[in-house]
Amino acid sequence: CCPVYLGGSSSPYGIGTNISKRTCDQLRCTACDFRVSFFNDYIWDHSCDYLFFRNNMPELSKLRVKMIKKKGARAYACQCSWRSIDELTDLQTDQQLRWVCGKH
Repeated sequence: CCPVYLGGSSSPYGIGTNISKRTCDQLRCTACDFRVSFFNDYIWDHSCDYLFFRNNMPELSKLRVKMIKKKGARAYACQCSWRSIDELTDLQTDQQLRWVCGKH
């Protein structure tokens, strides 16, 4: 993917390009070396913190306690970072995330 896009649940998955704006479904974090998980129609609760994800990734049953249902959104997380996204977003606009396309 180049550029790498994140997006809400209505954004299609695939290889992202400037012409074909698709959200990457093969994201990997270069900081914690975890695959990035994503959950359609959910956002993360504001009380989420680093230790929550560090202790609970990637177990969905444990993560659900901090997930809020929101139609059209997508909740992304690795073991060290998390984001709630509503619309198509270029990953380069968020300098704090260390997520890259893990290759399709």
